[in-house]
Amino acid sequence: MPSPRPRVAVVEDYGPMRALLLRDLAGSGFQVDGYADAASLWRHFSLHRFDLVVLNIGLPDEDGFSVSRRLRRQTNIPVVLLSGYGSHEHQLLGLRDGADAYLVKPVETRVLVATLQRLSRRLEPGEPGSRYQRDWRLADQGWLLCAPDGADIALNGHERDLLRALAAAGGDGLDADRLGALLVRPGAAFERRLLGRMVWRLRRKIAAFTPLPPPLRESGGVWRFAGLIEGDHPPD
Repeated sequence: MPSPRPRVAVVEDYGPMRALLLRDLAGSGFQVDGYADAASLWRHFSLHRFDLVVLNIGLPDEDGFSVSRRLRRQTNIPVVLLSGYGSHEHQLLGLRDGADAYLVKPVETRVLVATLQRLSRRLEPGEPGSRYQRDWRLADQGWLLCAPDGADIALNGHERDLLRALAAAGGDGLDADRLGALLVRPGAAFERRLLGRMVWRLRRKIAAFTPLPPPLRESGGVWRFAGLIEGDHPPD
């Protein structure tokens, strides 16, 4: 297993069912996060490191088949589909769309837990898989920003310099003055409004390619890049 307690995202729009699944899975040794729709999952996808996903098919915004296809394109995260439809056609469709298991509601907790435990054994430490693919990363010597959902965003020189400077600073990040000093020519004056404009344009560009939150984070006046430079390795 990738960790003593695999982290499971439970995507279920019916509140009582979601609460029941979260309680039972937490009681069975999993770390669990619950989401009421696909949009909530995607918003948190780049912020959390999920090992497994339990996914209801009948979501209010994006059906589980579509979510499963997107997850399969960009990750190796095992996916368990839950559905009130038990026909062979629905099961075949779910499995063809990339799901690793298809369970019919009402789901027996012991069956779900056993399924997740079996699937989690695929994620051995060091195995190429979902953790690295789910990170934002800079590729092609920093000229390409790769999103966790598979979108590739070409950067101009200013954007590349900005993200590379933040990536080089690591978890410590950079305040606006130090960051700005790295982005202007030697001896040139730095204006904070120029940095603000650059960040605004970059965020707008990212939003045109992916609905995921951008990897530029600001907290307490310190800016950070929440991603990897190609060739780095994710933390264990």
